[in-house]
Amino acid sequence: MKKIVATALIGLLTLASGAMAQEKATPQEVYEMVTKAASMLEQLGPEGLAAFNDPKGEFSWKDSYVFILNCQEGKIAAHPSPKIVGADASVIKDAKSGAPILTEACQALTAKGIWKIYYWHKKDSAELGRKVSFLIPVQGQPYQVGAGVYDDTLTIEDLNKISGQ
Repeated sequence: MKKIVATALIGLLTLASGAMAQEKATPQEVYEMVTKAASMLEQLGPEGLAAFNDPKGEFSWKDSYVFILNCQEGKIAAHPSPKIVGADASVIKDAKSGAPILTEACQALTAKGIWKIYYWHKKDSAELGRKVSFLIPVQGQPYQVGAGVYDDTLTIEDLNKISGQ
């Protein structure tokens, strides 16, 4: 009997940890985190960049993270993956169309921010997913803040409602 209970408990814990690993960020959370990050960078400037390089920090949550661009320099200024920090933004391309995602976002960016839809490889997988990202410029700083989530259905119009546009 003890063996059955122990086996059942292990099974439940495994299911619970799997469910937690599958927890997905929402577009609403993306919008909120991006605006929070932009506000922080507006106040702290370059000294605030380190907060976005921590993969376990405040700006990495569920299955998403905030990244920082410097569109003037065409570089990724902060990212939770050290390999990406300082990379040329033009090499980040839509996995389906080959379009330069970040370069296009920099060109289209408005003061209120923009939503960008593109295809990206899912983490630890060759599978492509449709990703939606929100980007906004930081007032008084050379930075643009972004984050995204995988979503197969939302339109730009739906996303603009989230960001009040």
